[in-house]
Amino acid sequence: MPGGNEAAWPAIKEIFQKTSAQVGPDPCCDWMGPTGAGHYVKMVHNGIEYGDMQLIAEAYDILKRGLGLHEDEIAGIFEKWNKGVLDSFLIEITTNILKFKDPVDGEPMVTKILDKAGQKGTGKWTAVNALDAGIPGESTLVLR
Repeated sequence: MPGGNEAAWPAIKEIFQKTSAQVGPDPCCDWMGPTGAGHYVKMVHNGIEYGDMQLIAEAYDILKRGLGLHEDEIAGIFEKWNKGVLDSFLIEITTNILKFKDPVDGEPMVTKILDKAGQKGTGKWTAVNALDAGIPGESTLVLR
């Protein structure tokens, strides 16, 4: 998500696009605009991602505490979700995390990890920018 002097983009475009993530044959990298534009787009991307992560955490909580499902069952549900319209990298890695077992006792490792996350501020920046611009951004406002 580079930004800056547009005249510099042709000089770095090939290497940036070759080293970026890809969707099929298409690189997930392009010039975003003047100085600061790339950072701004990344901030918004992170804010959206944090909202998705919160939704995944809430779905896990409902399935675990609400329905009393085991991590293996929840992983199976997430795996099915990832084959439909909810297909995403975050659902995929959450499925893998839920399947990961403690090598000592075979229990799901996720149950042994403190349920707490810190923040660096980009979610807050996204929420504040959305409020300032009058853009709906509720999912970033309720992140815990």
